[in-house]
Amino acid sequence: MTIVAAATLLAGCSAVKSAANGVPDPMTPEQSKAQVIAAATDVSRAVAGHVASANFSHSSCNDQGDGPFRGVVSIFYPSPADPDAPAAASDQMSQRIHSAGWSTDSGCQSHGTALKKDDVDAVLWPADASVAKVQIVLYGQCRDTTSTKDQAGISEDIALG
Repeated sequence: MTIVAAATLLAGCSAVKSAANGVPDPMTPEQSKAQVIAAATDVSRAVAGHVASANFSHSSCNDQGDGPFRGVVSIFYPSPADPDAPAAASDQMSQRIHSAGWSTDSGCQSHGTALKKDDVDAVLWPADASVAKVQIVLYGQCRDTTSTKDQAGISEDIALG
């Protein structure tokens, strides 16, 4: 008991919280945000297309809305004007991202194309001429143990440089 108390005092509250949530190497909300914004910037540079808009939010990693949380960035690109071009545009985006070092073995189950780099998953939603914008969603690691249900889902517009 003395050893546990001493370890708790030395490690601080974050160690107690991470042990309770089963997260071995927790991130702060700021770190989870930085992780996906850096990945989104990488994707944006690889695609080299006009970004219509982009936003960041924290998301729960379970259906109950409890921690741990992760950072999520959604990037929106204008859909091609030609109704026959969306599939080709999506394939071209995927190839550009892949050539920037993103792998196709993400393990992420999705209806879109899933790519992975540095423990971040990027999902390209199939381009559809009926939808005004093409979307790429980036999901960070489920290691943010200090965000709360109240903070999750609050969307913040971001600029990708």
